[in-house]
Amino acid sequence: MTEKKRTTPFYLIDTSSEFYRPIGLRIGICIGAALWLALEIYGRDPFWLVISGATAVYCVFTLLIAYKPPEPPPARPADEPEDKAASDEKPDQDITPSKEP
Repeated sequence: MTEKKRTTPFYLIDTSSEFYRPIGLRIGICIGAALWLALEIYGRDPFWLVISGATAVYCVFTLLIAYKPPEPPPARPADEPEDKAASDEKPDQDITPSKEP
């Protein structure tokens, strides 16, 4: 028998992206999907009604119910310079042409 590997579930929306962190954006996406669903209910097109309904339910579940904000990157130690090459450089010097007679 084969062992089951633990893998992350497949999401159509990449919730680990910083783009989806603001709650207002996530609510706006869900409202847009719900408006599309309302339009299809009004138009009485059964195929698109199912598609838009599934989209609305998926957006609400993924972006509001099961959403976990991405973890911030690990902090850099305070004594470590930002960029070693940048710290070794001399400060910018004024390079203006001299006006010699």
